[in-house]
Amino acid sequence: MTSVASAGAALPLLSGEVAAAQPTCRNATTTLPADAWPTIGHDAGRTYYNPGTSGPQTGVSERWTTSIPTREFPTIAEGRAYIGGASLRALDVDDGSQTWARSPPNCRYTTPAIGPEEIYSAVTNQNDGEQNVTIQAFDASDGTRHWETDPLVEGESVGVSPPVLVDGTIFGLVRAGQQRSFYAISLDSREVEWRHTVEQPVDEFAVTDGTLVYAVEDGVRAISITDDTVQWAVNSPPVQGLAAASETVVVVSGDSVTALAIGDGTERWRSELGPSGEPGFEGTNSFGQPAIADGSVIIGTAASLFPRVIQEGGATLYKRDLATGDRQETRAAVLRPTVPDDFDFYNETPFVSYGWGRPAVSSDTIFIPQFGSIDGGSISSYQSGLVAIDRETFQVQWTSTEVPSVPVIVAEDRLFATSTRSSESSLTMLEEPATNDT
Repeated sequence: MTSVASAGAALPLLSGEVAAAQPTCRNATTTLPADAWPTIGHDAGRTYYNPGTSGPQTGVSERWTTSIPTREFPTIAEGRAYIGGASLRALDVDDGSQTWARSPPNCRYTTPAIGPEEIYSAVTNQNDGEQNVTIQAFDASDGTRHWETDPLVEGESVGVSPPVLVDGTIFGLVRAGQQRSFYAISLDSREVEWRHTVEQPVDEFAVTDGTLVYAVEDGVRAISITDDTVQWAVNSPPVQGLAAASETVVVVSGDSVTALAIGDGTERWRSELGPSGEPGFEGTNSFGQPAIADGSVIIGTAASLFPRVIQEGGATLYKRDLATGDRQETRAAVLRPTVPDDFDFYNETPFVSYGWGRPAVSSDTIFIPQFGSIDGGSISSYQSGLVAIDRETFQVQWTSTEVPSVPVIVAEDRLFATSTRSSESSLTMLEEPATNDT
């Protein structure tokens, strides 16, 4: 990555919504339960690491599934899962039943960020062809709206990212037409403290160590969360993933993963994937989405190529030191398609794919989807599902091919998966299988 002198950017993480208000007081001593999943990615750094819960240790079984109006993950705390879309809903995590819902006409809600006493959603409202976006606060237990801000943007076409909450300030990204900006709103004043205009679509953003870092088409940018001062900017290939913790931001760009110092954007380390296959049998090889847990980066790869991948183990899951990039552990593909012993790969030349998805990490376990497929010649075989791996030993604890190969989140010792089929989205809760002990 190459440093550049100035910054600018914008984002396709967007949605749309609106409402009316009543103030409320916040109790500064109230805290969220340790096992909650309070925002997209668990925390403002998008680490996908929940140290306050463990998760299923011997396997998973489906407890319930329900249709939802969004592809986004829910946020979860105190036995409730919160979901945005055309309505804002709270579901009971035990059985998936609806606890409460808000469904005013012509509104859309982002997945809310959960605070100690309230939840906060960016709401897009449409009226006579015009749209606007406000931030609204709701009672977590019954959905009563406590307050809303003045509109952040207005126009015929608006968009907004799910908000994140950091130390009493809400951060997010809004768009009106082609004009995009980050914002900071104080929970105490409910006023915008600053705006930072960005000039390109934003692919990812995270907040950590007093810095908002975001990815645009040609690089990564960082601004101070105190006053939106530009801190640094680096050029990079298109970014597919980003996570930040411990004064480091991990940036994924296709076949490379790079760690940058939050303070000044200098490169701490970089890892690149070599070409997959061999001459005449080349294929693609790329990194997936990262997670960060206790000083380690956990990230998988996906490989699509011709025969050699089946012999070389396919995609790899890595655990690397966040500070140095040193490789700590690796794990080859676990779920493999069934292949006849006498199948001739080189003469039938099937197309072979393996991949690890985005990990979610608990106090002791990595939960990660994985797939493998072989297609062509006289064979078509596919194997996919969810894999649980011990964080310390990197040994496989269990696998399940009965659940979709989709990312999960972990909260309250359970797993939650969102999946989409034929344009219909659903949320599934997975838990430890029941025992037959008497």
